[in-house]
Amino acid sequence: MESGIPKMTIRQCLDSKNPQAEDVQKELLKKLHWLMLLRVLIITFFLGVTILIQLKQTPSYLAPFLIYLYTVIVIVYFLTFIYAFIINRIKNLPFFAYLQIIADIFLITFLIYSTGGRESIFTFMYTISIITASILVYRKGGVLVASLCSILYGGLLDLEFYGVIHPVSSKVLEPRDYHSTDLFYSILMNITAFYLVAFLSSLLSEQARRSGRELQKKRVDFDQLEVLNRNIVQSINSGLLTTDLEGKVTFFNKAAEEITGYSFSQVYNSKAEKMFPFLKKPLNSDHPSSRFESEFKREDGDTLYLGFSTSPLRDSRGEELGDILIFQDLTKLKAMEEHIKMVDRLAAVGRLAAGIAHEMRNPLASMSGSIQVLKSELQLDDGNERLMDIAIRETERLNALITDFLLFAKPGLEGKEMVDITKVISDTLGEFASSPEWNKDIEVYKNLSGDGKVEANPRQLKQVFWNLFINAVQAMPEGGKLKVEVRSQKSEVRSLKYMSNNQKVEDNFLEILITDTGCGIPKENLDKIFDPFFTTKEKGAGMGLAIAYRIIESYKGETVVKSKVGQGTTFTIYLPVAFS
Repeated sequence: MESGIPKMTIRQCLDSKNPQAEDVQKELLKKLHWLMLLRVLIITFFLGVTILIQLKQTPSYLAPFLIYLYTVIVIVYFLTFIYAFIINRIKNLPFFAYLQIIADIFLITFLIYSTGGRESIFTFMYTISIITASILVYRKGGVLVASLCSILYGGLLDLEFYGVIHPVSSKVLEPRDYHSTDLFYSILMNITAFYLVAFLSSLLSEQARRSGRELQKKRVDFDQLEVLNRNIVQSINSGLLTTDLEGKVTFFNKAAEEITGYSFSQVYNSKAEKMFPFLKKPLNSDHPSSRFESEFKREDGDTLYLGFSTSPLRDSRGEELGDILIFQDLTKLKAMEEHIKMVDRLAAVGRLAAGIAHEMRNPLASMSGSIQVLKSELQLDDGNERLMDIAIRETERLNALITDFLLFAKPGLEGKEMVDITKVISDTLGEFASSPEWNKDIEVYKNLSGDGKVEANPRQLKQVFWNLFINAVQAMPEGGKLKVEVRSQKSEVRSLKYMSNNQKVEDNFLEILITDTGCGIPKENLDKIFDPFFTTKEKGAGMGLAIAYRIIESYKGETVVKSKVGQGTTFTIYLPVAFS
């Protein structure tokens, strides 16, 4: 009957590159260690008991019968010592196993001869060796050892029957005469027992091996499944957090660490509401799966906008173990939504502004011209002349405001050329430092390391930076620090919401940062600063930042502002690099 187990030759077992062979070698080595230990224990116990019984009847410790027993014990101890010394140096373990078993069989035969031959009580030790062979080398080994036991035992009894040898007699069991029929019956019964033991023990051994391998395979499958599940959980982009019934964190995946800035060791076994204060109660309260959004403050202090989804954590029987909290960083998505709203709002205002500007420009030009004619032709006293100057100045201001209206409504894309952004910034900053708007108490730091050009109208870019410099200087009336940086960035660090269909995702962007250490912008005003006519200052119409925003937007760029009250503000501009 086939065991269903793949057969392996000795050469295959010796092949260290075969993972299955390595397992077989390790298993056999472990069994051989147990064999050496059990051999010593069995011989010590049974022969020790026999010696004690014999000594009660024979006062001499050196009786011939006892000397044979001493000899067997010494040989077993000596061989075991040799086996233990060389076992880790043996490469062919199956051969070494056969060698030990065969040596045991000859020792058992000698022991039977030394304890009365056919009358010996140690014949059962043959079956121990057969069982050992079946365990170590399975069916083939068990049958071979049973055959060897049959030959040696049958030969011993035949030689004894025909008087060729004379087994040592013991007083434990008195020797007696027996007939040839008894001899045949004794040999037949023992040989039959040997083979029955060999077949049964090998069958059980192979079944145990097959069950062990199936169990090992299942264990490996479960281990692989566990590794796969762990890799899946650690690879997803969403943060995953699990809690127990008390609301304490039991798991925290890699994405959760990256989003929150906390490590698993920091949050393990702590209350989930400690990290997410908006969770007023443990997640494991009776609730269906739910979704919600909330702001979250990272461990480093940055504020994110996260989307959450919760559901109960249950075992295979459906009993609740805790809760699962899945969350994603929606900060960029929210920024995109706000940007779309702002674009729509600015577009509507721009259309309105363009219409009003066109309607006002012609009457305003007529009024300005008429006033200038009257001023030149009439004889005016000082008071009237001053009023005329005020009227002319205000019409010029209104005309400039209308020009800003038109620029805001539709920034002109004419005059585009390859522009070195660092040169434009340096020139603009130099001119601005010589203008009346400059504050001499402000220190300037420049880091214009970005390498790249943009395709734009240099006059419009100058207008953008001029407006941003004015905003920064006005935020620092008592002086401060103005930092201007230019550096290159890959497009994947941005939201890419301005990229046209013709732009490749791998295109580079220039990042321009203008940072001041001024009063900062209140949080409630951050969403309004790019709206036309929005201003918190006494001077100005509130069009500077709105125009800067519209110009950058027209070049498929992006303007981002971050500010903290009392610490300062950073305007970040992204412009796509142009390739000539």
